[in-house]
Amino acid sequence: MSDKNPHTVCIIGGGMSGLFTGALLAKNGYKVTVLEKNHIIGGGLQSFRRGDVVFNTGMQAFCGYGDDFALKHFIDYIGLNHEDIHFVPLDPNAQEIVWTDKKHAYRLPKTRKRYEEYLISQFSHEAKGIHQLLDAVYEIGSTFDYFWLHPMQLHPAAAKYGVITARQLLEQCLTNERLIRLFEYVGMHLGYNLSCLPATELGMILNLYIEGGWRIAGGNLPFAKQLVQFIEENGGKVYTNTEVSKVTAENRKVVSIKTADGRTFVADQYVCAIPPKTFIQITDGEVLRSTTYDRIMEFNNDSSCCIYHIKLKPNSMKYSNNLIFVPTPTVDNSLPHYISMLTPPSLNQGEWADTVEILTFARYGEYKQWENTKTGHRGADYEKKKEQLSQKTIAYVSQFYPELRDAVDTVYISTPLTVRDYYGNPDGAVYAQQGMFAPVKTKASNLFMTGQSVQYQGLFGTLTTSIAVAEIMMGKSLIGEIANASDGRV
Repeated sequence: MSDKNPHTVCIIGGGMSGLFTGALLAKNGYKVTVLEKNHIIGGGLQSFRRGDVVFNTGMQAFCGYGDDFALKHFIDYIGLNHEDIHFVPLDPNAQEIVWTDKKHAYRLPKTRKRYEEYLISQFSHEAKGIHQLLDAVYEIGSTFDYFWLHPMQLHPAAAKYGVITARQLLEQCLTNERLIRLFEYVGMHLGYNLSCLPATELGMILNLYIEGGWRIAGGNLPFAKQLVQFIEENGGKVYTNTEVSKVTAENRKVVSIKTADGRTFVADQYVCAIPPKTFIQITDGEVLRSTTYDRIMEFNNDSSCCIYHIKLKPNSMKYSNNLIFVPTPTVDNSLPHYISMLTPPSLNQGEWADTVEILTFARYGEYKQWENTKTGHRGADYEKKKEQLSQKTIAYVSQFYPELRDAVDTVYISTPLTVRDYYGNPDGAVYAQQGMFAPVKTKASNLFMTGQSVQYQGLFGTLTTSIAVAEIMMGKSLIGEIANASDGRV
């Protein structure tokens, strides 16, 4: 393509997948337009400020930022400034602290060797099974080529472990119920209980986190802002407060996009970076094969969450550079069996934490009576429910961390309705429905789909799918270029 006549692309959705895809295309000469319905860009990279503290609305931890992983290479390929993003590695001696009950807490270290040695020290009679499980985890992990930036190839491990659940894999290797229950914490990274997930997803996420987890100090928004800046410096434009209300397709080709404020956008190519069900509901014309359309529409996934954003009193609770998981007091057989808690790092983090984030999974259906209301106008009953949940959750977590009870200053609560409003999923889902994966290339000749509903969940899904979409749109491989970026060969 020529710089004088670049291809134009319009991306619906300015979350992680929209920005990742937009940055990759802008890097390769596309004139990119991104349309985001919220006033804050970033999706899972959104942050918000309350007074002098910052809270994240989505991603609290990142896998894949190490030297051998795609995220770091992607940042180098785009040319972003690592120092301005402020990545902080989790404590290598205890990346995760997992309480299986009120008496037993396990501090899980970084790297396979140390992780395996630690578990064997705690469950010596399970040494053979632990080794067998981690062999399977790393065999599965090696199959996910885009995240390792390897050329795509067929892997027998994907078929071998894709036919059993994560829970079944655990039970094939382990006999101790407490050890099996410990591994249920991995479900917090995926939004499901491990009885509902393929073993491949357990292996993928566990492999990546064992090799190293990271967080961003001072909130995730600077990462999103750097992506926006790169797109706009390369001739593109990112619009916020711009909700797409109608996508028009004719003869299996998207011809225009209209927004709620009456504007029309036209491009050579289009990318859907919002939940597929939401996209279908605003589309006029055939863009998906009937079987794909039916599969997407028949799924109803109300696996959502409540997030308690807690501002702490000064010098009241020590900062902890770990991801902490405590078992839920009640069990839903399809939701994760843990609650997560963490003290996010601030810039120039000292001894004391400024904030605490607690996440519990919940059903969107529990909030359905308020689904036609807007933020700040949901009524007294809704506020009462939030207050009761807040008190109950903080009291429960304080049984594991007693200092929390008296450290709380102010609590801001995001419910499944908040998730629905900010992430655009009509079911309020925080993660993609298992099995509801949409195609990267659609029936419409100039429409592509990206995001965690396309291939895999979370950061892993958004980044790898963005690379796949960009490659298909451009008709060339990017893996080698991205892999070589960190050593200056691009």
